Amino acid sequence: MSRLRSLAVAAAVTAAVLLFALAVPLLNKAVSPAVDVGGERFTLADGVTVTAPADTLMRPGHYRPESGRAEFLVGGAEVEIAVAGPYGFDAEYLADEMARLLEVQPGVQLTEPRDCAADGVEGAGRGFVTETGAGFACAFVHDDTRAEVTARGASLDAATVDRIDALIARVSFGAA
Repeated sequence: MSRLRSLAVAAAVTAAVLLFALAVPLLNKAVSPAVDVGGERFTLADGVTVTAPADTLMRPGHYRPESGRAEFLVGGAEVEIAVAGPYGFDAEYLADEMARLLEVQPGVQLTEPRDCAADGVEGAGRGFVTETGAGFACAFVHDDTRAEVTARGASLDAATVDRIDALIARVSFGAA
């Protein structure tokens, strides 16, 4: 009888641990603590700023000015902006570097080049598809500062892409 009781206790403990391990991440995803940051201005690095358009969300901790990074939620897509300097090449070269990094990830296939435009700065970009969705990457270089924008989501419909482009258009290089 004690073996059966020990087995029942072990099964109950295992079930509780599995329930906790699976339920907490799902609950965190379902109850996203993202806040609306529409209209707020974020300083990234080297004088580069971005002002979030209406209905743009951000999770706490996803704005890291000390590393020149911010991650936004636009529709069903995640948009990451990373700024750094100095950088001695042009936007096309940076876009090629980004494409090479994307291409080596399992399940990622590059698609067509795309036009990208920030506030007064033309960039270069590339689309891509993954096993779980689609996305695109845009590269910008102004003076010796580079900005990389990567957008990805399960489904990027035209309205979401337009909203992401509106966010990218608000990336400002200061005196550009």
